[in-house]
Amino acid sequence: MEYLIILLLLGAVVFWAGKYHRLKKQLKAVSIQLRDEANLLVTVEFIDSDLETIALEINRLLEKIQQTIIKSNAASSSLKSSIADISHDMKTPLTSVIGYLQLAERECNDEKTKEYIKICLERTHYCNSLINNFFELSVLESQGCTPELERVDVAGMICEQILANYPVFESKSITPHFEDSDKSVIASADPALLNRVIQNLISNGVKYTSGDIFFRICQESGQVSISVSNPISTYVDAARIFDRFYTQDRSRGKGSGIGLYLCRQFIEAMGGSIRAEIDRDYLSVKITLNSA
Repeated sequence: MEYLIILLLLGAVVFWAGKYHRLKKQLKAVSIQLRDEANLLVTVEFIDSDLETIALEINRLLEKIQQTIIKSNAASSSLKSSIADISHDMKTPLTSVIGYLQLAERECNDEKTKEYIKICLERTHYCNSLINNFFELSVLESQGCTPELERVDVAGMICEQILANYPVFESKSITPHFEDSDKSVIASADPALLNRVIQNLISNGVKYTSGDIFFRICQESGQVSISVSNPISTYVDAARIFDRFYTQDRSRGKGSGIGLYLCRQFIEAMGGSIRAEIDRDYLSVKITLNSA
């Protein structure tokens, strides 16, 4: 009798030990399946009512998560498309407003009124810049960026941008310094994108500099380096300056933070890199591109 009891107990131990082992093995398999992002549902091989119930609940949750992600992506895509459409629709009337304000400024003889018109023009140009940035951002994030690389004369492009912005430099009493203007430095880049980046860096420098703006270029080891530097009088987080919507001083409404974010996207799309450094109250934005 005792022998039979021992056999029964031993059989029960073996049975539950085997079941426990298979259950543990199946739980490990479910855990592996959950870590696999490509796996949409979990499956169980060892049939146990409780384990099967858990697997069914997990699959229901996974299906809900997938549906939420699909709806979220659709809403995000729709929002980006709407922003692009709204930005595009606002550009035409705003351009007309700028034109009429410029005409009014030329024909106005009253100095006080002229000053008001000048302020309106500055604000309108700022709004136009914001709309352009939002439009570029929405297009970039919905369609991506595919640059068309070609040989670009970096020194010539910087000189052109300096000349184009000279009235702005003059109005702000800023002197641009570009000692390397006579260098022949050719980079592999998309001319339109690189031009946009340089323009953004100049606009950023004009907005925040407490002195002059310095441009430098050099070519070595198959790479072209571009540096735009200016003194600053307020704190700038160099580690976050290229983050989307980062602003230096939100209380003063200085910029949307989109411009430098776009710069990073454009430069990285061209196979380059961009970073910011602060040294002795000087902010330097440094770009590296491949030589052509």
